Amino acid sequence: LLYTIKFEDERNSAGLPRSPWGSPDPHHPRSSLLLWQLQHLHRLLPENTQWILTLMVCGQGSTMVLGGLLEKKIGTRLTILLGCVCLSTTTALSYFSIHSFYGLIVTYGLLFGFSIGIAYSTALTLSMRWLPKYKGVVAGSVVAGFGLGAMVFNPIITKFINPDNVSPDVAPYADKPEEKYFGPDNDAILNRVPYCFLVMAAFFVGLQTIGNLLLKAPPQQLVHNNTYINGPSENGPPSSKSPEDDEQGDALLPGQQVQDELDLTPLEVLKSRNFWILWFAFFCNNQGICYCSTYWKTFGQGFIDNDMFLAAIGSAGSIANALSRIFWGAVSDRTGYKIAMSTLQALFALLYIVMHYTQSGKWGYAVFVFCLFFCVGGSFSLLPAASCSSFGSGVNSSANYGLVFTAAVVGSLLNLLINTETTQHNWPDQHVQWIVAAFLLAGCIGTAFYKEKSAITSDYQRVPEVEPHAE
Repeated sequence: LLYTIKFEDERNSAGLPRSPWGSPDPHHPRSSLLLWQLQHLHRLLPENTQWILTLMVCGQGSTMVLGGLLEKKIGTRLTILLGCVCLSTTTALSYFSIHSFYGLIVTYGLLFGFSIGIAYSTALTLSMRWLPKYKGVVAGSVVAGFGLGAMVFNPIITKFINPDNVSPDVAPYADKPEEKYFGPDNDAILNRVPYCFLVMAAFFVGLQTIGNLLLKAPPQQLVHNNTYINGPSENGPPSSKSPEDDEQGDALLPGQQVQDELDLTPLEVLKSRNFWILWFAFFCNNQGICYCSTYWKTFGQGFIDNDMFLAAIGSAGSIANALSRIFWGAVSDRTGYKIAMSTLQALFALLYIVMHYTQSGKWGYAVFVFCLFFCVGGSFSLLPAASCSSFGSGVNSSANYGLVFTAAVVGSLLNLLINTETTQHNWPDQHVQWIVAAFLLAGCIGTAFYKEKSAITSDYQRVPEVEPHAE
């Protein structure tokens, strides 16, 4: 599963990607979308597109639990396939909804997020069942694709929309002469924008087909105290077979998954102290994640005139975001969730506390942004691994992590509110950064109360897969 257009990347002071000449960057897909709506509809404020990302996160968080429940009913493969079909469909529907901004935030925001949520936690927990002792590294490796996906699709869509690398040449608003757009002579560029959704949908269908064909459950069973504990198979719901069935020659189906001895239901998870600690940690971390994703370039443009240099910083930040997910997952596997998450939150908070003082030079700020993004990705590998360790990685694991992810929904809405209010009241950037740091420190304090649980999978013994006897 890959992100497509990264709407939070490469913003100017108003939120719009810029070219090296200080104008909206025609080579960024998000700019093209805004420019198309500007010419064909009305003046669309660039900051309005933040609603697309916010609603996408809300949609994703609201259906991750549903995806976990569907996995128990129809199996892993069909659940992921359903999410993929919905994602490709909503992307293609954006070809029509782009004629309305509100229609676009529904199809490419809310419904797009719904589709991700159905397949996200199911694919993630399936991967962790392959290497239960290294949940952090596995989770980090899988979700690293979210950071690298934009690096794949942005060049493709940019080449499709603006193949001749044309620059904007019209400043339609007297109050903002620096905002330059494509004029009537460049209708061909603007007219390609709706078709980019069809191009992306086609790419998605191809990649998703390959991914679904390659899906496979762990080929061996886990046995604990001579009891089979069954999880959902690739193509169907969980099995209820017992060891006595195997003695009679009716073994577990090949490719069927098994779960840890611990496997709390979603209702039991809601009563767990660890759940609320994980939820609060994600909620607090989300403030740092959203602020970094949205405003790192806006802040940098206050003292760095080289927009190409800022774009290079953004690319390096995307790489840091992806690599950090693997790094923090490995730290968690070695030290445990509490130490790893506390370290991440403390470092994240420290960076925001000193962010105001990084305006002395562009190279120092480049290193700072790299470190900032290196903290952004950690939550997406630490929290899934901690969820499986705390609540089990069996049939309920996908739904359980979906509950944890609801913190991102609330956190994103709160971050949108904070940004809106502080902008309207002209709060200094330093004060907003300290608010974010306060949330991260609060999360760090909350993480100290997390109760570590030893990996149950260490007590398991691997046995070869048992082929069913012929009748």
